[in-house]
Amino acid sequence: MRYKPLLIIILLSFSLLFVLLFKEFFDLTKKSDNTIYSNYKFDAIIVLTGGTNRIKKGFYLLEENYSKKMFISGVNPIVKKDDIRKIVLQNSEIGKNSLFDCCVFLGKNAKDTKSNAIEVLIWMKKNNLKSAILVTTDIHLPRSILEFQNNTNHIRVATWPVESKNLHFLSLVKEFLRFSFVRIKYLTL
Repeated sequence: MRYKPLLIIILLSFSLLFVLLFKEFFDLTKKSDNTIYSNYKFDAIIVLTGGTNRIKKGFYLLEENYSKKMFISGVNPIVKKDDIRKIVLQNSEIGKNSLFDCCVFLGKNAKDTKSNAIEVLIWMKKNNLKSAILVTTDIHLPRSILEFQNNTNHIRVATWPVESKNLHFLSLVKEFLRFSFVRIKYLTL
């Protein structure tokens, strides 16, 4: 019975931690920096692989002149630029093809979200770039923000969430758990 107060304190602490992480996760899934897009020109558009909608949205932002360069991080090494072109360009408009050729760059070294941030940092430093729009799905955005904040601190990153389609509850739970692990990891470092 002497341990009952300690057990209650531990349970309350974990409950509070869960609620705080849950709130932060869902707040960050909705994080969009819309107010600065019209007032600021970015050095790059960064797209994290994991879905064709992300790449299409990134190219749309490139077409709309939010930036002059688009970098896709985490591309499978066997994928060629023409494979990505087929995803983005449904027809072969000359203007879109030339924009794609000149301004889309592929990163093929990243294997996870942390290495995405590192790959982006290396590419941006090499090209002397300081600001970017980060494009990824809404449920992947919270973990991406944490990794970019902790691995690319000299880069100004604005976010552009892409709505997750056909989201399953299990996918949401897995992403929340990943986010929670990364959040706690960076809090303890």
